[in-house]
Amino acid sequence: MTQKTFVAGMLATGALLASQTAAAVTLYETVEDKLTFSGRIAAGSTFVDDVSDDHDPTNAGSRVRLIHEHNFQGGWTSIARAEWGFDPFFEDGDDAHYKRMLYAGASHDEYGTVLIGKQYSLWYDMVAYWTDWMWYNGASAQGSFNGRQSDGGFEGNGRPDNAITYKNNVGDWTLGAMYQTSRDAPDESGYYDDGLHRDKTFQGAAVYQPTDEWAFGLTYTHSSIDGERDGDTDEIDVDAGLVAARWTPGNWYFALTAGEYKNLVRDFNRGADDDRANTNGIVDRARGYEAVALYNVVDQTPGTVQLYTGYNSLRDRDSDAESAYYVAGAAWLLFEDNLILALEQKFDDSNDTLGNDDAYHDETDLLVRYNF
Repeated sequence: MTQKTFVAGMLATGALLASQTAAAVTLYETVEDKLTFSGRIAAGSTFVDDVSDDHDPTNAGSRVRLIHEHNFQGGWTSIARAEWGFDPFFEDGDDAHYKRMLYAGASHDEYGTVLIGKQYSLWYDMVAYWTDWMWYNGASAQGSFNGRQSDGGFEGNGRPDNAITYKNNVGDWTLGAMYQTSRDAPDESGYYDDGLHRDKTFQGAAVYQPTDEWAFGLTYTHSSIDGERDGDTDEIDVDAGLVAARWTPGNWYFALTAGEYKNLVRDFNRGADDDRANTNGIVDRARGYEAVALYNVVDQTPGTVQLYTGYNSLRDRDSDAESAYYVAGAAWLLFEDNLILALEQKFDDSNDTLGNDDAYHDETDLLVRYNF
């Protein structure tokens, strides 16, 4: 295995699965160096049952990235990645760009990979992405992007900032550890009225793959956080754990994750008559399950057709609130899997804290994405 192949493999995440590989443009290449540019343009449209909506297409995760690799003597390879999300449709009058990732690091076949900066967490990169295979919905109960910051950056489960990660392969095992340094919480959508401060975050992950078809994963996060939550000075440290299993026989793909989240999940599904309806805090205890089953139809049409179904359930352990839904979908991948056309039907089974389900509706989702 070459050093470049190893680095590319270590960078593989839920956003860069085998069936979602972008057609990167090589801007510069020598024996030692390579600079590539890639990204995606994606639009989605949602039709909600019993709700009046214009169904205008909206941005669905468009982004651009630059990746530089350098081969050193002695088997080491360095990597630097800058990635920015943006809105190519200027829905609010501008491109709404924001930093998704910015990191640098080094990799070696024997000694592993070290990355420093804003990057995918080990939680997501090694374990949680196993169930993130639905093209439009999904990932809402796995704990990756449920925290105080929408990209999971503050507690470190999604795309953590100020992070140092180490990952290496040992036989049938892949092991990883992450550390986040201290910072004040950013002001985002009103979640930070109480001035939270992160002291540090520790995260560990392990994947055991005894065969090509079977894999089992485990990850745990502890984030030390100071501050008040809605006037409450009780302990608000985050403790979260996730276990996962994956089975990939032939053209089939099956995966399941189950997680337990303390002080991680933002308030959700508060009833109108609930005295906590206007809080900006987080749920003391929550539990999440996500499952996906997918079949790749190959050699029957141009490209590949994917037929899939999934389930998400995120439950408040101290009330009747549950964000839950089922998905049935189909996707058509063309032009070396870089053009994706997807259709999903979402069946909502959610309840608020009082057990009411009137505010939740089924919906039909359309996605068009082009990777470049």
